[in-house]
Amino acid sequence: MRKVIFCAAVLFFALATAAFAGRAEIDGAISAYEAVVTEAENIAGMPLVSSSEISTLEEKARAVEEKVSAVQNEREFTIKDAARSAELNGRFNKAMTTIIVEKLLKY
Repeated sequence: MRKVIFCAAVLFFALATAAFAGRAEIDGAISAYEAVVTEAENIAGMPLVSSSEISTLEEKARAVEEKVSAVQNEREFTIKDAARSAELNGRFNKAMTTIIVEKLLKY
C-alpha cells in the first residue's frame, strides 16, 4: 500500500511540475514582451530617437515574438494570456507608430 501511495505522490508531483513548467514559460515570454513594449513606450516619449535605438528595439521585439509564438500552442495558454498578448500588441503598435510618425519623419 505504501508503494502505491508513494508512486501516486511521485506521479502527482511530476505532472504538477510539468504543468507549472509550461505556465512558467508562458508567463516568462509574455513578461519579456511586456518589457519590450515598455521600452518602446519609453522611446516614444523621448524628444529625439536615433535609428540605432529603433533597430535595437526591433531586434528585441523579433526575439520576443518568437518566444510568444512558441508558447501560444502550449496547452496552458489561456484566453487571459491571449488577451494580455493582444493588449501588449496594441500598446507596441501605438508606440511604434508614434516613434515612426512623430519622431523619424519629423527629423
